[in-house]
Amino acid sequence: MIPTNPRELEKLLKRMGIKVEEVDAAYVEIKLKNGEVLRINNPTVALMKMPNKMWIYQIQTAEGAVQKAAPAPQPQQTAEYQPNEEDIALIMEQTGATRDEAIKALVEAKGDLVQAAMKLLSQKRQ
Repeated sequence: MIPTNPRELEKLLKRMGIKVEEVDAAYVEIKLKNGEVLRINNPTVALMKMPNKMWIYQIQTAEGAVQKAAPAPQPQQTAEYQPNEEDIALIMEQTGATRDEAIKALVEAKGDLVQAAMKLLSQKRQ
C-alpha cells in the first residue's frame, strides 16, 4: 500500500533509492507531434531521480492552467561557420594542408576537426 502521508512517502522512496526534488518552474511547454504546443502555467513540478540514472518529471496543475500556445520561434542561422585560428593551425599542422584548404575543409565540415582532417588526408592520398 502506498502511504498517503508525504513524509512517509518520501521515506519509502528514499529507501528505494529514489530522490525527489521540487523544480521551481514558472511554466512548462510541451510540443506535441502534430505541432501544437501546450503551455502549463504555474505548475508544481517534481523531479524523481531513479537509481538507474533515469529522471522522471511529474507535472501537476489546475485544470484551467493549460492552454494552447503558439510554437516558440526557432533561431535562424544567418551566418555560416567561421573557423578560429587555433582550429585552422591544427588542421594545417596535422594534414600539411595550406591555410585556404584548411579553412575550406573546416567550413564544409561545420567545425568538425576530425571530419575536416580526414577529408584533407584522403584527398592527399589520391
